[in-house]
Amino acid sequence: MAQQLGMRGQRLGSSGQQRARSSRPVCPVQRLPSRTHSSSSGVFPRHVCLAKLDEVSLFSDSSLLGPSSASTSAAAQAAAGGIDAVELKSKLGLDYSVLAQHLKDGDFRKADDETRALLIKMAGQGAVGRGWVYFTEVKTIPAEDLQTVDALWRAASKGKFGYSVQKELFVQAARRWPKFFKQIDWTVGENNVYRKWPAEFVYSMDAVKGHLPLTNALRGTQLFEALLQHPAFDKQAAAGGGRAASIDERSKAAGANTLKF
Repeated sequence: MAQQLGMRGQRLGSSGQQRARSSRPVCPVQRLPSRTHSSSSGVFPRHVCLAKLDEVSLFSDSSLLGPSSASTSAAAQAAAGGIDAVELKSKLGLDYSVLAQHLKDGDFRKADDETRALLIKMAGQGAVGRGWVYFTEVKTIPAEDLQTVDALWRAASKGKFGYSVQKELFVQAARRWPKFFKQIDWTVGENNVYRKWPAEFVYSMDAVKGHLPLTNALRGTQLFEALLQHPAFDKQAAAGGGRAASIDERSKAAGANTLKF
């Protein structure tokens, strides 16, 4: 009897090991180096289950390295008060409440997608029809609408994200795109390779200053430059909320030796 029980125990142990092996993840778990940010006290390794490319769309709505629920919750709590104070102005009659709600929830991925959709609507029917914006159409967008979007991003991130934040960093980088892209963490590696896929970006408060919102610059920087140079993000216009000065007016006020936009 004891011998039979021993053999039965061995069989159960063997089947248990088989079940344990079958429950392991298909993809290998690899240790990746974590980014070090100014607010971090050290470097903490992350474990990421790398999905196969034929199983996950590179344009999936969910990031492969999406923010944790804890970081999303913290961002939502920090942003809720400031966002409610932003007046959702629009000369085009657009509704910015969906963007405001995504930002209030701390869902920066959905907020980025909504910002891109709103920018297309701002640019007019031509942009809506083709699904993207010509850089020449940016100048037709009312400053009030761009300022509303920017104010929502700044309120949600405590001044960390937004077009005006990116404009400030662009000027600090002497308007040099390679230096600017590296500063806002849009490039990776020693060769500063441009991040291509949505899942490669960081949609949380862990991102560096100016990382969001995204503007496609893979085929050139004209659209992004047109946004950053829009009068809506002149400091005088942003602070006073009034009419932005024209390029000629700015040149006369600043003098001939000042770098023009």
